[in-house]
Amino acid sequence: MTANSYRAISLATVGAALLVWITASFAGALDPNKFPPVQALWVALTDLVNNGYSGRSFHAQILASVGRALTGFALAVMIGIPVGIWVGRSRLFDAIVSPFLTFMRPIPPIALVPLFTFYFGIGEVSKVSLIFLTAFLYLVVNTAAGVKGVPEDLILASQSLGLTNRQIFFRVIIPAASAQILTGMRISMTLSWTLVVAAELIAAQVGLGFLIMDATTFFRIPYVFIGIITIGLIGLALEGILLALETRLLHWRGK
Repeated sequence: MTANSYRAISLATVGAALLVWITASFAGALDPNKFPPVQALWVALTDLVNNGYSGRSFHAQILASVGRALTGFALAVMIGIPVGIWVGRSRLFDAIVSPFLTFMRPIPPIALVPLFTFYFGIGEVSKVSLIFLTAFLYLVVNTAAGVKGVPEDLILASQSLGLTNRQIFFRVIIPAASAQILTGMRISMTLSWTLVVAAELIAAQVGLGFLIMDATTFFRIPYVFIGIITIGLIGLALEGILLALETRLLHWRGK
């Protein structure tokens, strides 16, 4: 089967699931207090678009969450990739930082919320810092793994051809490790977006995470579903952007 065939199967599966949901909604088979029908979601979405939520427009709620996630992710990329390269190239630096990386990675980010609130307050710094730390850890590990995975024979061959250390780094090591680095970016972007809800537990007054938590408190279940669906759709879009970037930069992979 071709790639288009598998894509068609995926779309058909999603379409079938939506059809079942729509059919059950109009048949009155869904309990609106547990799984809202399509009609209730449409009413909630219309209200959010027209009137916003808690004094903020719906697009302001979305932009607040996207801004936090992208800021934390961008900082992680700028700092995490160079650190990961350094870890991959220096056994001494690897020995120094690896114990801390290994210790921090299994800790659920939400467990750090009280500490981040204590150290950074309840403003944007605490939220962005929580997202940054988690994305940073995974970027460092994946980048270091990519650099360490460059075959030594490839480096020796480059040296025998007379390439300088700088040329070897930019023309051999970075291209060879780029697949792993970009995979790390995709994972980190997913984690950054996933952590928006956890980060917005820190006394947020705007954002999709705040919307979901507040709507849950007041049992406004359709609004909760709208928030969750919006997070999922934006996550798909961000993943698609990075996947397209990866495909463009690594066009040679698999050929």
